[in-house]
Amino acid sequence: MADEILVSTADYICTITLNRPEKRNALNPPMITALRAALAKVALDTTVRVVILRANGPAFCAGLDLSEMAAQRDAGEADLGGLEVVLHDLEEVPQPTIAAVQGDSVAGGCELALHCDIRVAADDARFSMPLA
Repeated sequence: MADEILVSTADYICTITLNRPEKRNALNPPMITALRAALAKVALDTTVRVVILRANGPAFCAGLDLSEMAAQRDAGEADLGGLEVVLHDLEEVPQPTIAAVQGDSVAGGCELALHCDIRVAADDARFSMPLA
């Protein structure tokens, strides 16, 4: 299985890529943990001047993985706090953050984009917050 969060740094730019296109980059607990680790690492890297958050596939991020949340809820262990923590971590990154958004950016995916300093949207980008 490929890594669900890819991190690369070149020319003072750190690119963090959501890499679960078959699930529209829906966030699951391992992705949240890996994203938090990537953000913590880049926050301490003085050679990085900007962070770009992007995604592979046709969608930026479909929010939390609802099927995994349902399975966790059935097992009595659903935890929604991980998304809130990663959003806080994203806000605390000292470098400017840019969301490069294509396709759907839904719920938690929309929040990921909104918590970046700048959002750059492709022509096909769509933002939605179903909970609202």
